[in-house]
Amino acid sequence: MTIRLNPRGYKPTKKEQLENNIENFEQRIGKALNYLNAGEITKDQFINEINVAHGNYKHNQRRIYNLEG
Repeated sequence: MTIRLNPRGYKPTKKEQLENNIENFEQRIGKALNYLNAGEITKDQFINEINVAHGNYKHNQRRIYNLEG
């Protein structure tokens, strides 16, 4: 019997995908907060970064939960 490997490589589990999504969200917020504290971005830019990060988080959550299997 031959063993067939997945040509795409390792596929993370749903739990791993959810954890990764949360970590990515936290990293984006942390970077934006660091930039704000350093004076590199304005308050409006910070709010925009938060909104973008949250939109990406929600999009990824829907994608993860809609996966088959």
